[in-house]
Amino acid sequence: MIFLFGCKEVKEEKPAEPLNILWINADDLGRELACYGNPDIKTPHIDKLAQQGTLYANAYANAPICSSSRSSQITGMYPTTINCLDHRTINMTELPDGIKPITEYFKEAGYFISNGSGRDYLKKGGKRDYNFIPDIKYPAKDWSERAEGQPFFAQVQIKYPHRVFEGHEQNPINPETVTLPGCYPDHPLLKADWALYLESVQKCDDIVGWVMKRLEDEGLANNTAVFFFGDHGRPHLRDKQFLYEGGLQIPLIVRYPKHVETGKIDKRLVSLVDVAATSLKLAGVESKHNLHGKVFIGEEQENRDYVFGFRQRAGDAPDAIRSITDGRYKLIWNQEPERPWMQLSSYKRSEYPAFTVYRVLHKNGELAAPYNQFMADSRPEFEFFDLEEDPNEFNNLANNEDYQEHFNRLKSVLQTNLKAYDKNRIPESEATIQKGKDGSQNYFKKKMKKLGLPEAPSDEELLEYWNKTLLGKIK
Repeated sequence: MIFLFGCKEVKEEKPAEPLNILWINADDLGRELACYGNPDIKTPHIDKLAQQGTLYANAYANAPICSSSRSSQITGMYPTTINCLDHRTINMTELPDGIKPITEYFKEAGYFISNGSGRDYLKKGGKRDYNFIPDIKYPAKDWSERAEGQPFFAQVQIKYPHRVFEGHEQNPINPETVTLPGCYPDHPLLKADWALYLESVQKCDDIVGWVMKRLEDEGLANNTAVFFFGDHGRPHLRDKQFLYEGGLQIPLIVRYPKHVETGKIDKRLVSLVDVAATSLKLAGVESKHNLHGKVFIGEEQENRDYVFGFRQRAGDAPDAIRSITDGRYKLIWNQEPERPWMQLSSYKRSEYPAFTVYRVLHKNGELAAPYNQFMADSRPEFEFFDLEEDPNEFNNLANNEDYQEHFNRLKSVLQTNLKAYDKNRIPESEATIQKGKDGSQNYFKKKMKKLGLPEAPSDEELLEYWNKTLLGKIK
């Protein structure tokens, strides 16, 4: 349940001076925040931001992994359209058809551009991780380096809650009392991992508090539109890298005094690609190409009927998945259904305890339904879910006659739009895919050495490591 705040109607006025735009971008952040209704966590600064602005209850990323999502964010385009969907794209290309990062449009309008690391309090450059060339040249890490009176488009990149998780000293969370999402079995290792994730989210909240206090101290709070969001969904087994709700759902909060309602919960569908279009519109800056994003604030706002999701190769896990939702119904198109959900992902095997837990439980015949669905050798080509009745996306209704009207409608809209959205994607060759696999597997070997494990540990050896490092902290 999302917490409700008192709403206040405000009259929209034009700013007396150029508007600053600030993006606070948290790495791998799902909707696990107190203001989104999670009872196990303390996020007072983000909650305050929601009280001062509008919370968007149905915001989604376009891709469930950072480089693809961030490439989409900074261009206002779907990642397939700009050949940026493979993570990380090995054979990078220039942006097609005159498309530019929106930083260029802000520069042309006289804006100062900066990108800094929130973890380092803007003393270092912030995460970019874009899948195109040439790289964006940010002249500064901090908006304070601008000329006096110059408006800014600034980004604060917050590392948290990306793995490796870090504990929160002031507000530790008891793993034994947390509530796991319904898509995961009740297992002590998963609960310990989840508790550390929540503590990392709290570290993100600390940085948000620092950023907002700084805006207040510098007299910038009333003339800065703040967009707070996650770059994609949460970093857990069935979430990140997948197009299920956990991989695409993000928090989105916008604070813009006198122009955005305070304490409001907006339940419209919003796509992360919309943030670029809306930021430009609020600042009165025009893009030279048609954006995929829709403006969702102000007099020219548009409602969105559908949100699209895209997934291709992620490290050494090649795939091709597309999705669409209207907020109630969700269609996932597995274009390579012969690939299992649990195909090798060296990154997930090295960083996610659940990857090993699932494998060991399954081998021992102890992974119960419906969780054991994820261990199947292949996937259906289409998955169709009623999110209202089945928010955990376990009951595939693709062949259910009672839902064929909705299934066919979403399938038609998805496939029709993909003719345009997928046209600029350059498929990777087998040699390129192998290069991605080699890089990920070398990463795995180095990680195992760092953990004091063999280069190729068994699942049982990895499970023993996770039991010692995570459950040992509870006892």
